[in-house]
Amino acid sequence: MAASATETELKFRLGPGAVVRLSGHPALQGEQTSQSLRSVYFDTPDGVLRAAGFSLRVRTTPGGFVQTLKRQTAPGQTARDEWEVPVASEALDLAALKATPAHRLLKGRRRDLSPRLATTVVRRIRMVELNGALIEAAFDAGDLSARDPEGGDRREPIYELELELKRGDPAVLFTLARRLARDLTIVPVFESKSERGWRLAEGSSRAPRRAAPTPLSPEATTSDAFRTIAMACLAQVSANAELLRVVRRSEAVHQLRVGLRRLRAAIGVFKPLLAEPERERIETELKWLAHEADAARDLDVFIRDVFHPTALETPSPGLAALGRHLLTARGRAYDRVLAAIASPRYALLMLETTAWVETAALPDAPVAPFAVEALSRLHHQVEKRARDLTDLDADARHHLRIRAKRLRYAAEFFCDLFPSRRRRARYLKALERLQDTLGALNDLAVARDRIPGEAALDDAALAFAAGRVIGRRERDEAALLAAALKACGRFHDARPFWTGRQSRQKRS
Repeated sequence: MAASATETELKFRLGPGAVVRLSGHPALQGEQTSQSLRSVYFDTPDGVLRAAGFSLRVRTTPGGFVQTLKRQTAPGQTARDEWEVPVASEALDLAALKATPAHRLLKGRRRDLSPRLATTVVRRIRMVELNGALIEAAFDAGDLSARDPEGGDRREPIYELELELKRGDPAVLFTLARRLARDLTIVPVFESKSERGWRLAEGSSRAPRRAAPTPLSPEATTSDAFRTIAMACLAQVSANAELLRVVRRSEAVHQLRVGLRRLRAAIGVFKPLLAEPERERIETELKWLAHEADAARDLDVFIRDVFHPTALETPSPGLAALGRHLLTARGRAYDRVLAAIASPRYALLMLETTAWVETAALPDAPVAPFAVEALSRLHHQVEKRARDLTDLDADARHHLRIRAKRLRYAAEFFCDLFPSRRRRARYLKALERLQDTLGALNDLAVARDRIPGEAALDDAALAFAAGRVIGRRERDEAALLAAALKACGRFHDARPFWTGRQSRQKRS
């Protein structure tokens, strides 16, 4: 029968030479064993297990074959349920699945399971005893292979460190990780080998990572909810930072910033329950990383939405020179982002944020009443300010947009707690439209106020050409404001989905 357990581990991406340096680290001294491991992952052709958060593998080890089912209910989780059983060969033992949650999920489809991807690694293991805990430190070096839809073979290298808690307090994992991080730049990552393999098979391994759903059950506590939501946001940040190490993609910068905003929004929602000093320290570091990406995103938007349309409509030598200058400035802005995510400060930010989220002491109270109160408060703030949109200057509109974003993210975080799907969809659509229209107005303000400095437009001819481009965009301001007013009206008419008794306030 498959044994049920909870696996708690931290995973780190390693750079060249890191294994040698880590092998000599005082915190990892002890006898080392080495194993060659091959793992084959199974699923149905349409990915039934993956869609439900499961991975199913059979691993070939020096001691025989082990079949393991793992479950991760949301991205970024450091603790996962697993069911493990020895089996006779690399082939699946379908009978062993009967003692796992996959049995019902695969009812009538167990025969559809087939190999989808595989990993082959050399694993070097050291056992570390620390503060009453036993931790397995495993260095994996090898490769990941998967079949693409056309039957071709795709491969990626694997080079990582896993710290897995075998017994003791999970906080000790972070104690050990901090000791290593003081001397070496080790970067936490949150994507499992199976998920990497799936994306490799699909050809999406270089696709920017968008926000993933954070399913919450009605029985969830505030502690459960905060960890689920915050770690999903952190996983989005990590995935896009890892992509930017390989390729410069504007959407990856955007999604990195979205992940940071969502994480800061989650911290803001749960602020009444979080200890002050640690929260402030984490927020300061998240703001730092967001600031390092601001210029790259601003220049991406300006080039795409303001410069390119003008250059296509009225090409001129002055605009050509401006275009070359903007591309150079954007290259420098991307250099800044890449320097940030390659820095020890980024690595420490990811480790300390993970540690804080996973060990924060929150009440184990039901999350649904807390969600109702938080959503109502945020809704009131947005509705109150949206009534006066025509009287707001650019800075006040920007702050309204920030509040609308926070409300939208909070609504997405908690939406599964409330059953009104039609009202929920209408509310989120209205809120998204409000955010988009306010965003268009903010892009115009950024073009006026920040682009000259971010693009270093010191040359008079370049500054004049940029002024022409921005002036053309300013002609749209009245239409953008009208669209925002219309979106405010629709938002007001979209009834909050988290309570059936909340009445709509009359527009003044």
